[in-house]
Formats: sequence, structure tokens, C-alpha cells
Amino acid sequence: MIIKQIFNNNIVSTLDDKNQELLILGRGIGFQFKAGDTIDEGRIEKIFRLQDSSIYERFKSIVTEVPIEILQVTDDIVSLARMQLNKQISDGIYVSLSDHINFAVQRMARDQIVRNPLSWEVQHFYKAEYDVAKEALTILRERLGIDFPKDEICNIALHFINAEVNDSMNDVTHLMQLLQEIMNIIKYHFSVDLDEDSVNYFRFITHLKYFCQRVITHSSHDDTEEYLYEVVRKNYPETFKCIIKIETFILKNYDYVMTHSEQLYLTLHLERLMKSK
Repeated sequence: MIIKQIFNNNIVSTLDDKNQELLILGRGIGFQFKAGDTIDEGRIEKIFRLQDSSIYERFKSIVTEVPIEILQVTDDIVSLARMQLNKQISDGIYVSLSDHINFAVQRMARDQIVRNPLSWEVQHFYKAEYDVAKEALTILRERLGIDFPKDEICNIALHFINAEVNDSMNDVTHLMQLLQEIMNIIKYHFSVDLDEDSVNYFRFITHLKYFCQRVITHSSHDDTEEYLYEVVRKNYPETFKCIIKIETFILKNYDYVMTHSEQLYLTLHLERLMKSK
């Protein structure tokens, strides 16, 4: 491999056999070298191959600001998330998460602890991401020697969530707010406390997330046969009353009209959840 560009002593770029640029990390890998020299492959510690060119350019712009230790641990955390969550995670997380960790380290040095008001919502609505973020915090403490506060679990989990939905963090915040609002309607309507560790609760929340994403992005979905809709509406009247409350709420607050398809499937999922409580 030939050096294309040297960013600092520890980061250089090269081209692969398809002429795609790669970032190569390794201590001293750029020290006393110049463009055109052969890369000392024994010094290579990490190779970043980002598919999205715009993300790659943003990543290149921050590698000179973020210490190599943080870039390395970010890559390990992203690999952990992709393996354990088994979901498509945007390469943009390399930019956002490494920048966040670097800023968090600086805040800790100044004893500035920022509380995250979404901790409860993330822990309850995105349990898988929260659990992986908890492991990530342990990795950060071991690798960087910094005792980060518990709130960082939520912060890291939000980066996973944001990378999954491939949207802005602002929309993720709105999504969790809407999830909480709908769950409050359900709890008050049925006057129940739900088992948040149950399989049916997990299934319901999963379905509800997709519905909330459609509400936030105003991308409706309707492929229901009216006969099936009428059968469900008549067979589950109490559950359907709750769905109508939800429909009224999101129309008023989010200017979104629920389709019969959305009413149908939300009723079925909610009915199953209520039967299992």
C-alpha cells in the first residue's frame, strides 16, 4: 500500500485496488514518511473503509482533531453494536460517536457533567441499544481510564439509534417523545402497569417505533382490506377505543391521519399485549 496523504504521525490515507480511499491508523505510521512512500504494514492498527463519500470527507476532517485512542475505541464500539444489534448502522456513526466521545473526555477534564433527560425513555424503549451502550461505557472506562457518568450510556445509545434510523438526532428525540405520549394514553386508558420485560411488550414497542417513525416523517402506509379492518374493530371494541384516542391525539399534535391499516395492526398488537399483562 502506498501513502496518498499524511494527516498526522498516526493517520495516513491510501487507495485500495478499486481506487477507493482508505484511512489507515497506527502509531507512528506517518512519522518521517511522505506521500508516495510504502506504508509499513506492521504499524497498521485500524483501517477505515467508509462507503458514503460525504461521510468519509467529514470523517477525514475530524481525524486530525480526535486522538488515535478515541478513533480506535470508536471503531471497536461500532463493531460491537453491529454484531450485537444485528442492524444496519450508518457509517455516519464513526463521525458522530468519535466526536461525541472526544467532547465527553474534554467535559470530564473540566468536571462538566451533562444530564440526559431521555435516559428513562431510551432505557425502556430501546433496551437492546441501551444494553450495548452499557458495554461500550465499560470499554471506554477500561481503554481511556476515565470513569464516565451513567448518563453517557444514554448518550451512546442515542448515537446507535440515530445511526439506525438514519435521521437527525432531533427526529429521534421527537420519536421517543411520541412513544412516551402513546404509552401514556394506553396506560391511562386501561389503568394498567405493563410488564416491560415481556416478549409481547417488546413486540408491541417494536411495532410502535415503526409507526411513530411514519408519524414523525409523515409517510403513511395503507394496504388493508376494509373487511378485515371492520372485523377487528367490532371484535376488539375496548382496544379500538384506545386506538381512536391515539388517532385523535396525533392528528391534533402531529397533523397526521392514521390509516385503517395502521389502526388495524396497532389494535392487534395492543390486544395481544393487553391479554398477556
